[in-house]
Amino acid sequence: MDKELIVLIGGGAGQGVAKAAEILGKIFVNLGYFVFNYRDYQSLIRGGHNYNVLKISNEWVGSHEEEGIDFILALNQETIDLHKNKLKENGKIFCDINIKADKKIGIDIDNILEKAGAKRISENIVLISALCKYLGIDKEIVKKVIKEELKDESNIKIVEIVYEEANIDKTDKIQNIKKGNLYFFNGSEAIALGAIAAGLDLYIAYPMTPATPVLHILAKLQEKYDIRVYQPENEIAVANIALGASYAGAKVMVGTSGGGFALMSEALSLQGISEIPLVVYLSQRYAPATGIPTYTSQGDLKFALNVGHGEFPRVVVAPGDAMEAFRRTIEAFYLSYKYRVLSIILGDKHLAESHFTYDKIECPPNFVSSERFIELNPEIPYFTYKLTDTGISPRAVPGIKNEVVVKATSYEHDEYGITTEDGDWACKMNLKRWKKYKVMKEEIEKMEPFKIYGKGNKLIVSWGSTKGAIIDALKELKDYSFLQIIYLSPFSSKIKEILKNFDEIILVENNVTGLLGKVIRENTGIKIEKRILKCDARPFTSKYLIREIRKWER
Repeated sequence: MDKELIVLIGGGAGQGVAKAAEILGKIFVNLGYFVFNYRDYQSLIRGGHNYNVLKISNEWVGSHEEEGIDFILALNQETIDLHKNKLKENGKIFCDINIKADKKIGIDIDNILEKAGAKRISENIVLISALCKYLGIDKEIVKKVIKEELKDESNIKIVEIVYEEANIDKTDKIQNIKKGNLYFFNGSEAIALGAIAAGLDLYIAYPMTPATPVLHILAKLQEKYDIRVYQPENEIAVANIALGASYAGAKVMVGTSGGGFALMSEALSLQGISEIPLVVYLSQRYAPATGIPTYTSQGDLKFALNVGHGEFPRVVVAPGDAMEAFRRTIEAFYLSYKYRVLSIILGDKHLAESHFTYDKIECPPNFVSSERFIELNPEIPYFTYKLTDTGISPRAVPGIKNEVVVKATSYEHDEYGITTEDGDWACKMNLKRWKKYKVMKEEIEKMEPFKIYGKGNKLIVSWGSTKGAIIDALKELKDYSFLQIIYLSPFSSKIKEILKNFDEIILVENNVTGLLGKVIRENTGIKIEKRILKCDARPFTSKYLIREIRKWER
């Protein structure tokens, strides 16, 4: 095949578009190729228009494209009408024989489903099989993946019938280049597995797109990993129950999107003064208010950095792809439980629901452990908020010893946790909490709080899920480097010196006002004038970025 192959699968909600894309992606991964799978869908249960785009390559890819498509798998006429102009000159459309399209390879879907004894939902398997036959892919690999993904044996019959009877000319475009195991997973799966690896006991959430998949994934894994998943009546209950469980000694994570995060804000302020560890997964979507529920944005950065009334330290970490989501979730737990702080994992719809491919699993540094940081034999008398040089108070949990009383309060307090309105104690406790921030920041500097890609003398600066499109664009933008800022709080002191080394800097963000640019200016005094901002609820593609960046050079 060419260096890259791009396949679009489209249809209405309920036609199995997303599942078809996942299966096709896994077929190519089984052949040894790197696949990126982008999902675009409306907030509908049935109908409307959904589509996925797969970019397939023999090297790592982190984004999709909306142009130059090689193949369209169309489950309805609307898919062709909307996307036919995106096809390459020599591109092909796979669809039912009754659908009208130029460049089509028509398949008698009804006949194949009838012969296989399959339901209408399996029409997606017919088109997948047809494409795989056209590309000369071994049918045993196709059958293997479908068998792993779907229980209905009629889908295997579909593959056999298509390969034996469908009038499709085979080509020799696709070769099996497999050299070792490849891992294919999305951001939601990565965060769920990262939480389990960190020692998760309890996940609490109220469903809200695009954080909901983590709730579903962990619910399915409860028995396998001896964890518990609970859905209360609303997000206010989510945050408060989580604090209670963490206070009692459990490792807890909650998940939500912007609207739910807003409801949690009072409880997150309670975390700040009570110092009960808590990990929050915030998956951004287009806002304000309900916004566009199933589309992406990076509009909640300042919200995450400032959530809760009053001043208190917190971690805000923004992974850029699924592998980073796995690793940084483990780090978020470690930091929260070691330093008794709020850790916010800041993702978005694009990260949560896009599939990435990797040839190895990246783990945190060796010093990052799954320890609970609970004193099993605390000193008597026990001080819940003991003043220390680091600001970190030894943590016990209720019931650890009969003589030990473990207090947690929303009021300002002394070392015992007894309520006080004394000004001296107010100052001591405020300074104690912020001492932790300084020590924590020093440790985070050892965790790669940022990464630099490329060797160009010009710089692109960004954060979160824009990473994939930027790295893909660097293949053509040889004169650019890319600074990815991963930890937004604490903010690395080294970033200022890096920025000073570049005369030309371009800020790239998926929001209206350039929120990272504001955070950079607050922390470094450096204002980035050149900005590429996208606010249409859709993620960046590498071709779009290349065109926009080149405009600055004219």
